[in-house]
Amino acid sequence: MHKNPVIGIIGAGAWGTTIAKLLSDKNSNVLLWAKEIQVKKDIEKFRINKSFLNKIKLKKSLKITNDLDDLRNLDFLFIVVPTQYIQMTLRPLKKIIKKDCMLINCSKGIDIKSTSLISEVIGKLLPHNKIAVMSGPNFALEIALGKPTASLIAAKKLSDAKQIADLISSKTFRPYLSTDIIGAQICGAMKNVYAIGCGIIVGKKFGENAVASVIARSFAEIKSVGKKLNVQSETLSGLSGLGDLFLTCSSKKSRNFSLGFDLAKGKKLGNILENKKTIAEGAYTVTAIKKLGTKLKLSLPLNDAIYKILYQEKNINKTISELLNRPIVKEN
Repeated sequence: MHKNPVIGIIGAGAWGTTIAKLLSDKNSNVLLWAKEIQVKKDIEKFRINKSFLNKIKLKKSLKITNDLDDLRNLDFLFIVVPTQYIQMTLRPLKKIIKKDCMLINCSKGIDIKSTSLISEVIGKLLPHNKIAVMSGPNFALEIALGKPTASLIAAKKLSDAKQIADLISSKTFRPYLSTDIIGAQICGAMKNVYAIGCGIIVGKKFGENAVASVIARSFAEIKSVGKKLNVQSETLSGLSGLGDLFLTCSSKKSRNFSLGFDLAKGKKLGNILENKKTIAEGAYTVTAIKKLGTKLKLSLPLNDAIYKILYQEKNINKTISELLNRPIVKEN
Protein backbone atom coordinates (compact mmCIF):
# COMPACT_ATOMS: atom_id res chain seq x y z
CA MET A 1 0.00 0.00 0.00
CA HIS A 2 1.27 3.47 -0.91
CA LYS A 3 2.09 5.58 2.13
CA ASN A 4 0.77 8.86 0.75
CA PRO A 5 -0.95 7.88 -2.50
CA VAL A 6 -1.53 10.34 -5.33
CA ILE A 7 -5.20 9.96 -6.29
CA GLY A 8 -6.97 11.35 -9.35
CA ILE A 9 -10.60 11.60 -10.42
CA ILE A 10 -11.40 12.14 -14.08
CA GLY A 11 -14.84 13.67 -14.57
CA ALA A 12 -16.25 16.46 -12.38
CA GLY A 13 -19.99 15.90 -12.59
CA ALA A 14 -22.00 15.38 -9.40
CA TRP A 15 -20.68 11.83 -8.85
CA GLY A 16 -17.07 12.63 -9.74
CA THR A 17 -17.09 15.63 -7.40
CA THR A 18 -18.65 13.56 -4.60
CA ILE A 19 -15.96 10.89 -5.00
CA ALA A 20 -13.33 13.67 -4.94
CA LYS A 21 -14.90 14.94 -1.70
CA LEU A 22 -14.84 11.49 -0.07
CA LEU A 23 -11.23 10.96 -1.09
CA SER A 24 -9.95 14.44 -0.15
CA ASP A 25 -11.65 14.29 3.26
CA LYS A 26 -9.32 11.40 4.03
CA ASN A 27 -6.26 11.79 1.78
CA SER A 28 -3.98 14.79 1.32
CA ASN A 29 -3.00 14.31 -2.33
CA VAL A 30 -6.19 14.32 -4.45
CA LEU A 31 -6.61 15.86 -7.90
CA LEU A 32 -9.92 16.32 -9.76
CA TRP A 33 -9.85 16.72 -13.55
CA ALA A 34 -12.77 18.69 -15.00
CA LYS A 35 -13.57 18.99 -18.68
CA GLU A 36 -15.40 22.28 -18.08
CA ILE A 37 -13.25 25.37 -17.48
CA GLN A 38 -16.08 27.01 -15.48
CA VAL A 39 -16.14 24.08 -13.03
CA LYS A 40 -12.40 24.53 -12.41
CA LYS A 41 -12.83 28.28 -11.87
CA ASP A 42 -15.76 27.83 -9.47
CA ILE A 43 -13.97 25.21 -7.36
CA GLU A 44 -10.81 27.31 -7.20
CA LYS A 45 -12.68 30.47 -6.26
CA PHE A 46 -15.57 29.20 -4.10
CA ARG A 47 -14.55 25.57 -3.31
CA ILE A 48 -17.96 24.62 -4.76
CA ASN A 49 -18.85 22.88 -8.05
CA LYS A 50 -21.74 25.24 -8.82
CA SER A 51 -22.61 23.47 -12.10
CA PHE A 52 -23.11 19.95 -10.76
CA LEU A 53 -22.97 19.85 -6.95
CA ASN A 54 -24.05 23.25 -5.70
CA LYS A 55 -23.77 24.15 -1.99
CA ILE A 56 -21.31 21.33 -1.17
CA LYS A 57 -18.04 22.76 0.17
CA LEU A 58 -14.84 21.04 -0.93
CA LYS A 59 -11.60 20.96 1.04
CA LYS A 60 -8.86 23.48 0.22
CA SER A 61 -6.43 20.59 -0.21
CA LEU A 62 -8.42 19.21 -3.21
CA LYS A 63 -6.56 20.22 -6.36
CA ILE A 64 -8.47 20.91 -9.59
CA THR A 65 -7.22 20.85 -13.20
CA ASN A 66 -8.34 20.92 -16.85
CA ASP A 67 -5.01 19.51 -18.02
CA LEU A 68 -4.80 15.72 -18.55
CA ASP A 69 -1.02 15.95 -18.31
CA ASP A 70 -1.40 16.65 -14.58
CA LEU A 71 -2.56 13.02 -14.14
CA ARG A 72 0.97 11.79 -14.87
CA ASN A 73 2.03 10.70 -11.37
CA LEU A 74 -1.15 9.04 -10.09
CA ASP A 75 -1.22 5.82 -8.08
CA PHE A 76 -5.04 5.54 -8.39
CA LEU A 77 -7.45 7.00 -10.95
CA PHE A 78 -11.23 7.02 -10.44
CA ILE A 79 -12.96 7.20 -13.84
CA VAL A 80 -16.29 9.02 -13.62
CA VAL A 81 -16.99 9.90 -17.26
CA PRO A 82 -20.30 9.10 -19.07
CA THR A 83 -19.77 5.70 -20.68
CA GLN A 84 -20.15 6.75 -24.32
CA TYR A 85 -17.34 9.34 -23.83
CA ILE A 86 -14.90 7.10 -21.98
CA GLN A 87 -12.86 6.02 -25.02
CA MET A 88 -12.51 9.56 -26.30
CA THR A 89 -11.52 10.91 -22.86
CA LEU A 90 -9.09 8.14 -21.93
CA ARG A 91 -7.29 7.74 -25.26
CA PRO A 92 -4.86 10.64 -24.58
CA LEU A 93 -3.96 9.02 -21.22
CA LYS A 94 -2.15 6.12 -22.95
CA LYS A 95 1.09 8.12 -22.93
CA ILE A 96 0.45 9.83 -19.59
CA ILE A 97 -0.75 7.34 -16.95
CA LYS A 98 1.81 5.23 -15.06
CA LYS A 99 1.55 1.49 -15.75
CA ASP A 100 1.14 0.72 -12.04
CA CYS A 101 -1.70 3.24 -11.59
CA MET A 102 -4.85 1.37 -10.54
CA LEU A 103 -7.98 2.38 -12.52
CA ILE A 104 -11.39 2.37 -10.82
CA ASN A 105 -14.40 2.61 -13.13
CA CYS A 106 -17.33 4.40 -11.47
CA SER A 107 -19.46 4.85 -14.62
CA LYS A 108 -22.50 2.69 -15.25
CA GLY A 109 -23.14 1.64 -18.82
CA ILE A 110 -22.13 -0.55 -21.77
CA ASP A 111 -20.41 0.57 -24.97
CA ILE A 112 -23.15 0.73 -27.63
CA LYS A 113 -20.98 -0.11 -30.65
CA SER A 114 -19.24 -3.18 -29.26
CA THR A 115 -21.57 -4.17 -26.34
CA SER A 116 -18.33 -4.30 -24.30
CA LEU A 117 -18.31 -3.66 -20.59
CA ILE A 118 -16.49 -0.47 -19.60
CA SER A 119 -13.70 -2.46 -17.91
CA GLU A 120 -13.07 -4.10 -21.32
CA VAL A 121 -13.05 -0.73 -23.09
CA ILE A 122 -10.58 0.64 -20.52
CA GLY A 123 -8.51 -2.57 -20.70
CA LYS A 124 -8.03 -2.20 -24.45
CA LEU A 125 -6.90 1.41 -24.09
CA LEU A 126 -4.69 0.89 -21.03
CA PRO A 127 -3.79 -2.83 -21.08
CA HIS A 128 -1.02 -2.68 -18.45
CA ASN A 129 -3.12 -1.18 -15.64
CA LYS A 130 -5.14 -3.03 -13.01
CA ILE A 131 -8.87 -2.29 -13.27
CA ALA A 132 -11.50 -2.22 -10.53
CA VAL A 133 -15.16 -1.17 -10.41
CA MET A 134 -17.17 0.78 -7.85
CA SER A 135 -20.95 0.46 -8.06
CA GLY A 136 -23.92 0.64 -5.71
CA PRO A 137 -27.10 2.46 -4.66
CA ASN A 138 -25.39 5.83 -4.56
CA PHE A 139 -27.09 9.18 -5.22
CA ALA A 140 -24.23 11.68 -5.30
CA LEU A 141 -25.85 14.52 -3.34
CA GLU A 142 -26.92 12.31 -0.42
CA ILE A 143 -23.38 10.98 -0.08
CA ALA A 144 -21.87 14.47 -0.36
CA LEU A 145 -24.22 15.56 2.44
CA GLY A 146 -22.87 12.74 4.62
CA LYS A 147 -25.97 10.56 4.53
CA PRO A 148 -25.17 6.86 5.07
CA THR A 149 -24.83 4.36 2.23
CA ALA A 150 -22.83 1.34 1.11
CA SER A 151 -21.20 0.47 -2.21
CA LEU A 152 -19.47 -2.46 -3.89
CA ILE A 153 -15.82 -2.38 -4.95
CA ALA A 154 -14.87 -5.23 -7.28
CA ALA A 155 -11.35 -6.11 -8.43
CA LYS A 156 -9.65 -9.29 -9.66
CA LYS A 157 -7.88 -9.55 -6.30
CA LEU A 158 -9.71 -8.80 -3.07
CA SER A 159 -6.52 -7.17 -1.76
CA ASP A 160 -6.77 -4.54 -4.55
CA ALA A 161 -10.44 -3.91 -3.75
CA LYS A 162 -9.44 -3.51 -0.09
CA GLN A 163 -6.79 -0.90 -0.99
CA ILE A 164 -9.44 1.16 -2.79
CA ALA A 165 -11.92 0.71 0.06
CA ASP A 166 -9.32 2.01 2.53
CA LEU A 167 -8.90 5.17 0.44
CA ILE A 168 -12.59 6.04 0.25
CA SER A 169 -14.39 4.54 3.25
CA SER A 170 -15.81 6.86 5.91
CA LYS A 171 -18.22 6.74 8.85
CA THR A 172 -21.09 7.14 6.39
CA PHE A 173 -19.71 5.47 3.22
CA ARG A 174 -19.17 1.74 3.69
CA PRO A 175 -17.58 -0.29 0.88
CA TYR A 176 -18.04 -4.06 0.50
CA LEU A 177 -15.51 -6.12 -1.49
CA SER A 178 -15.94 -8.48 -4.43
CA THR A 179 -14.01 -10.14 -7.25
CA ASP A 180 -17.02 -10.01 -9.61
CA ILE A 181 -16.01 -7.18 -11.96
CA ILE A 182 -18.44 -8.31 -14.68
CA GLY A 183 -21.43 -8.61 -12.34
CA ALA A 184 -20.90 -5.21 -10.73
CA GLN A 185 -20.98 -3.61 -14.19
CA ILE A 186 -23.84 -5.56 -15.76
CA CYS A 187 -26.11 -4.81 -12.80
CA GLY A 188 -25.10 -1.15 -12.68
CA ALA A 189 -25.71 -0.68 -16.40
CA MET A 190 -28.99 -2.58 -16.80
CA LYS A 191 -30.80 -1.04 -13.84
CA ASN A 192 -30.67 2.37 -15.59
CA VAL A 193 -32.82 1.03 -18.43
CA TYR A 194 -35.46 -0.36 -16.07
CA ALA A 195 -35.52 2.89 -14.09
CA ILE A 196 -36.76 4.56 -17.30
CA GLY A 197 -39.53 1.92 -17.39
CA CYS A 198 -40.50 2.63 -13.78
CA GLY A 199 -40.53 6.37 -14.48
CA ILE A 200 -42.95 5.71 -17.34
CA ILE A 201 -45.20 3.60 -15.08
CA VAL A 202 -45.30 6.30 -12.36
CA GLY A 203 -45.74 9.10 -14.92
CA LYS A 204 -48.71 7.23 -16.40
CA LYS A 205 -50.15 6.66 -12.89
CA PHE A 206 -50.43 2.91 -13.48
CA GLY A 207 -50.08 2.33 -9.73
CA GLU A 208 -47.66 0.85 -7.22
CA ASN A 209 -48.51 -2.78 -8.09
CA ALA A 210 -47.25 -2.07 -11.60
CA VAL A 211 -44.00 -0.52 -10.29
CA ALA A 212 -43.31 -3.56 -8.07
CA SER A 213 -44.09 -5.90 -10.97
CA VAL A 214 -41.70 -4.02 -13.28
CA ILE A 215 -38.92 -4.08 -10.66
CA ALA A 216 -39.37 -7.84 -10.18
CA ARG A 217 -39.37 -8.56 -13.92
CA SER A 218 -36.40 -6.20 -14.41
CA PHE A 219 -34.47 -8.23 -11.86
CA ALA A 220 -35.38 -11.43 -13.75
CA GLU A 221 -33.91 -9.97 -16.97
CA ILE A 222 -30.73 -8.84 -15.16
CA LYS A 223 -30.44 -12.36 -13.69
CA SER A 224 -30.82 -14.04 -17.08
CA VAL A 225 -28.04 -11.90 -18.60
CA GLY A 226 -25.95 -12.42 -15.45
CA LYS A 227 -26.32 -16.20 -15.69
CA LYS A 228 -24.97 -16.22 -19.25
CA LEU A 229 -21.99 -14.10 -18.17
CA ASN A 230 -21.25 -16.16 -15.02
CA VAL A 231 -22.14 -13.36 -12.63
CA GLN A 232 -22.01 -14.31 -8.93
CA SER A 233 -25.42 -14.67 -7.25
CA GLU A 234 -24.20 -12.47 -4.35
CA THR A 235 -23.61 -9.62 -6.82
CA LEU A 236 -27.11 -9.93 -8.28
CA SER A 237 -28.80 -9.84 -4.88
CA GLY A 238 -26.32 -7.33 -3.43
CA LEU A 239 -25.60 -3.60 -3.48
CA SER A 240 -24.73 -3.17 -7.16
CA GLY A 241 -27.61 -5.47 -8.18
CA LEU A 242 -30.88 -5.46 -6.28
CA GLY A 243 -29.82 -2.49 -4.10
CA ASP A 244 -29.08 -0.17 -7.00
CA LEU A 245 -32.08 -1.42 -9.01
CA PHE A 246 -34.46 -0.64 -6.15
CA LEU A 247 -33.00 2.85 -5.58
CA THR A 248 -32.99 3.91 -9.22
CA CYS A 249 -36.44 2.50 -9.94
CA SER A 250 -38.16 4.19 -7.02
CA SER A 251 -36.98 7.80 -6.93
CA LYS A 252 -37.47 10.95 -8.99
CA LYS A 253 -33.89 11.88 -8.01
CA SER A 254 -32.81 9.24 -10.53
CA ARG A 255 -31.99 10.81 -13.91
CA ASN A 256 -33.26 7.71 -15.68
CA PHE A 257 -36.50 7.54 -13.69
CA SER A 258 -37.21 11.23 -14.38
CA LEU A 259 -36.51 10.65 -18.11
CA GLY A 260 -39.21 7.94 -18.15
CA PHE A 261 -41.55 10.16 -16.16
CA ASP A 262 -41.13 12.99 -18.71
CA LEU A 263 -41.75 10.57 -21.60
CA ALA A 264 -44.99 9.46 -19.94
CA LYS A 265 -46.07 13.10 -19.78
CA GLY A 266 -45.72 13.32 -23.57
CA LYS A 267 -42.30 14.94 -23.91
CA LYS A 268 -40.09 13.82 -26.82
CA LEU A 269 -36.83 11.97 -26.09
CA GLY A 270 -34.70 14.39 -28.15
CA ASN A 271 -36.08 17.41 -26.28
CA ILE A 272 -35.58 15.78 -22.86
CA LEU A 273 -31.95 14.86 -23.62
CA GLU A 274 -31.21 18.29 -25.11
CA ASN A 275 -32.42 20.13 -22.03
CA LYS A 276 -30.51 18.07 -19.47
CA LYS A 277 -26.93 18.95 -18.59
CA THR A 278 -26.50 15.52 -16.98
CA ILE A 279 -26.70 12.22 -18.86
CA ALA A 280 -29.36 9.55 -18.34
CA GLU A 281 -27.18 6.52 -19.20
CA GLY A 282 -30.18 4.18 -19.62
CA ALA A 283 -31.19 5.96 -22.84
CA TYR A 284 -27.99 4.62 -24.43
CA THR A 285 -27.62 1.36 -22.51
CA VAL A 286 -31.04 0.13 -23.74
CA THR A 287 -29.57 -0.16 -27.27
CA ALA A 288 -26.47 -1.98 -26.01
CA ILE A 289 -28.60 -4.44 -23.98
CA LYS A 290 -30.84 -5.07 -26.99
CA LYS A 291 -27.73 -6.00 -29.01
CA LEU A 292 -26.30 -8.03 -26.13
CA GLY A 293 -29.59 -9.93 -25.69
CA THR A 294 -29.47 -10.92 -29.39
CA LYS A 295 -25.83 -11.96 -29.05
CA LEU A 296 -26.59 -14.11 -25.97
CA LYS A 297 -29.83 -15.49 -27.53
CA LEU A 298 -31.94 -14.15 -24.66
CA SER A 299 -35.48 -12.85 -24.57
CA LEU A 300 -35.55 -9.48 -22.74
CA PRO A 301 -39.11 -8.23 -23.35
CA LEU A 302 -38.97 -5.38 -20.84
CA ASN A 303 -35.76 -3.95 -22.27
CA ASP A 304 -37.22 -4.33 -25.78
CA ALA A 305 -40.42 -2.53 -24.77
CA ILE A 306 -38.44 0.42 -23.35
CA TYR A 307 -36.33 0.49 -26.54
CA LYS A 308 -39.50 0.67 -28.68
CA ILE A 309 -40.88 3.57 -26.62
CA LEU A 310 -37.55 5.46 -26.77
CA TYR A 311 -36.47 4.89 -30.35
CA GLN A 312 -39.47 3.73 -32.35
CA GLU A 313 -41.86 6.24 -30.75
CA LYS A 314 -44.16 3.35 -29.93
CA ASN A 315 -47.32 4.34 -28.05
CA ILE A 316 -46.73 3.74 -24.33
CA ASN A 317 -50.20 2.35 -23.54
CA LYS A 318 -50.04 0.00 -26.54
CA THR A 319 -46.54 -1.21 -25.58
CA ILE A 320 -47.58 -1.92 -21.98
CA SER A 321 -50.68 -3.74 -23.22
CA GLU A 322 -48.54 -5.91 -25.56
CA LEU A 323 -46.19 -6.70 -22.66
CA LEU A 324 -49.10 -7.83 -20.47
CA ASN A 325 -50.62 -9.90 -23.25
CA ARG A 326 -47.54 -11.91 -24.13
CA PRO A 327 -47.96 -15.71 -23.93
CA ILE A 328 -48.17 -16.85 -20.30
CA VAL A 329 -44.94 -18.53 -19.20
CA LYS A 330 -43.29 -19.94 -16.08
CA GLU A 331 -41.65 -17.32 -13.86
CA ASN A 332 -37.83 -17.42 -14.25
